[in-house]
Amino acid sequence: MTIGRLALAIGFATLLAAPLRAEQWTSSYTAHDYAKCRNKGNGDPVSVHRCPGKAGFTVTWTADDDSSAVEFGAKALQETISDKAVFFEVGKTIEWRGPKGKRPQAAILRYATGASVGKLDGSRLVVYRLAPDGASCIIGSVDARKPDANNSARRLADGKAEGFRCGQDARSED
Repeated sequence: MTIGRLALAIGFATLLAAPLRAEQWTSSYTAHDYAKCRNKGNGDPVSVHRCPGKAGFTVTWTADDDSSAVEFGAKALQETISDKAVFFEVGKTIEWRGPKGKRPQAAILRYATGASVGKLDGSRLVVYRLAPDGASCIIGSVDARKPDANNSARRLADGKAEGFRCGQDARSED
């Protein structure tokens, strides 16, 4: 076999072995004014609201005086947002990720973060697993202040969401 044919064979093998899923995944977006969604609690001291999300996923917003967070679906795993901060303020825009034309398998959400109340000087992109059965959990998070953070969060979603086992697999935190 000549070097040219060998290089061509290696090129084809590499192309066939490359994961196509990441190239086929797409994003769609929703923006939420959580306080205007259906109120689930009495609002004292914690406010809980449910908003409609993509593909039947409910977005549940929980807020108190110091922090806020969201959960997705009917079977969200109860967990901390990140070990990188103490206080969190959820963003209004959700990026939904999944195979083109199919139900999303991940959600990416920006949080303002900080070590004390009133000083949210950080930012994290938190990536959630959205399972077909309505379960959800956090796959990991990315420091949103780093260059290329949005693409890093998308790569995390695209590479791990489909097979991530909530409550069993280790989260990724950078």
